Amino acid sequence: MSEKVNIILNGKHTTANAGDTILKVANEHGIDIPTLCYDERLKPNSSCFVCVVEVDQNGKKGMQPSCSTFVSEGMHINTSNDAVKKSRKTALELMLSNHYADCVGPCTVECPAGVDVQGYISLIEKERYSEAIALIKETNPLPAICGRVCVRPCEVACRRNLLEEDHAVGIDYLKRFAADKDMQNEHYVKPVIAESTGKKVAIIGAGPGGLSAAWFLQQKGHQCDIFEAQPHAGGWLRYGIPEYRLPNDILDKEVSRITELGVNIHYNQKLGDNLSYATLDKEYDATILTIGSQRGTLLRAEGEDAEGVFSGIDFLRNMEMTGQRYDFKGKKVAVVGGGNTAMDCCRTAIRCGSTDVKIIYRRTEKEMPANPIEIHESKLEGVVYDLLTNPVKVNQTEDGKVKSMTLIKMELGEPDESGRRRPQPIEGSEYDEEFDYILAAIGQKTEINFLEDVNKNASNGELKANRWGDIDANKDTLQTGIPSMFAAGDGVTG
Repeated sequence: MSEKVNIILNGKHTTANAGDTILKVANEHGIDIPTLCYDERLKPNSSCFVCVVEVDQNGKKGMQPSCSTFVSEGMHINTSNDAVKKSRKTALELMLSNHYADCVGPCTVECPAGVDVQGYISLIEKERYSEAIALIKETNPLPAICGRVCVRPCEVACRRNLLEEDHAVGIDYLKRFAADKDMQNEHYVKPVIAESTGKKVAIIGAGPGGLSAAWFLQQKGHQCDIFEAQPHAGGWLRYGIPEYRLPNDILDKEVSRITELGVNIHYNQKLGDNLSYATLDKEYDATILTIGSQRGTLLRAEGEDAEGVFSGIDFLRNMEMTGQRYDFKGKKVAVVGGGNTAMDCCRTAIRCGSTDVKIIYRRTEKEMPANPIEIHESKLEGVVYDLLTNPVKVNQTEDGKVKSMTLIKMELGEPDESGRRRPQPIEGSEYDEEFDYILAAIGQKTEINFLEDVNKNASNGELKANRWGDIDANKDTLQTGIPSMFAAGDGVTG
């Protein structure tokens, strides 16, 4: 027999079965609550919020979706006051203002990992933090990391941007909050591991792609062994994102949640160098290449071989590898680029002692792909922006060091393939500006330096690079030209 709880429903004392939703209890009492996305055959996801009711529990009052909120002892429920009607009206107006023809929120649609954003926010609001993290980890095994460094396409798509306050729900901060709560809980989320299949998978690279592959495959009962070229796991999470944004202890905790499943990580193992594909092909049933795009590009300008010119990712990686910061005290630093790597470089240069750091970007701030929060915070830290400007040449001293950079002013023309207006140089606008260091944060390239070893030792098929220099893999199955070898992540997409 179900446990009974005492509740007050529209001012009347009554009892209900513990575990029943407010919607079900209301219907049993002949109270009609409007619904839109609810279907009794499906798991409620609280998408439409048309079924909200006002709930007062232990003095905490707020609107709750009745289809997914369970009754509990002492709960006060009001299904039809002015505040409830206003909330339902607002929910309908939001859907009608920019309807996507389904009940999945645009935040979930825009999430690259397909995380159920509405679902986990609802669980967080109910203080069910571990359940929220369990839901996130169904599609994204690194919530504490993403809660700190994600570029937040979900928030750009958030419908609350359409309201008068003109800002999104803080989705990323909510994810970070719940993830930190779970990390501090001795009963943190642990997935169920299926019985061993007897299959073994070798994963090349312990970056986010490799860690994610291991997380999901290990749960299916396949033994996953990761081979990492560096002395620590994380890939660009560790070697490309500064620690002020992503502390190493947070990264290490996330990695430990994956190795606890039985995943092994072998460090200082580089495919094609001290690790041969002959060994992997013999000992493993499948191999997954998650190597990332490891090589930074420079300015593509004359004189870029000057001492003092670095690719942005090499600048960041060198500090993590050596544990030593560059000494930029009294130095003038140029950072070329407008993405998140450029933001990491300029803000790190400030932390290396420079008080004169300038972003050089060929478009306007509106076209910058960097996270707006990073742009804002860099300005607060003293970074100066030189927009609609592009490098032409690096001028060197007699001994080959950076002396200055020849820059040219730009103007925006017609949109290019990315949808952003194409920058065009303004004839006769060149000028020189002195710098001590130049950090190029304009892109990365994939380095596949193990092709010969793999193809020499492959028993079937051939691994190839595509015309952009990335790993050639089927976009649907991720299978390469070798049937038992797959590839994923930046090493495939570039």
